[in-house]
Amino acid sequence: MYKRIIYLNIAVFILIFIAAIVAFYGYNYPTRFRFAYDFNDYGLGFILLILIGIAISAALVASLDFKNLDFKNKFFRVILLLNSLVLFFTIYEGLDGFLQNRKVLKDLENEYIQQAKIDIKNDQVTYRFAGGLELPMYTEKTIQKIDSIHQKYGVTYFNTGCTILQINNKAQEKYEITVKPYLEKRNGKDWESKMNKEIAKIRGKSL
Repeated sequence: MYKRIIYLNIAVFILIFIAAIVAFYGYNYPTRFRFAYDFNDYGLGFILLILIGIAISAALVASLDFKNLDFKNKFFRVILLLNSLVLFFTIYEGLDGFLQNRKVLKDLENEYIQQAKIDIKNDQVTYRFAGGLELPMYTEKTIQKIDSIHQKYGVTYFNTGCTILQINNKAQEKYEITVKPYLEKRNGKDWESKMNKEIAKIRGKSL
């Protein structure tokens, strides 16, 4: 009997840590899985402290006299119950965070799709990117020439100047997918490569 309940406790203990990692990505959906990079953000140390607290609490409860069970039997039963509650709570929180973020992502995607349709109608597609604070590498005249090439191809590149949240980056993909056929029809295949070559020539002359 002891072996069975010990194995169950070990299984639940391991599942709690797995659930904590999965829940992290639920809270931060649609962040990609990067175990080594995100390891310090999983909160596994905090989870361990909770489990230690549960073990202490289970030991205190097991020291009480009830059901004519010995200390070990009571301890492993109580800790299994409490750890199971932690497991279910962790799963619930992760799932709730995932569902909320998925809804936010869906709403953002719809906004970007609608914005893309407006930009297509106005013949002015805008690509937003997070590039930090830009340093003035070129003269005002060179910048104007580059902007005129962008206008020629019907695009604008807007530097937000700060880091964009992953969920916003993901939503922007819908914008790019929506405007891609329009830009190819307007400018022809490989239009971006042609545009970049024109810009490279101007930048080369300005150096």
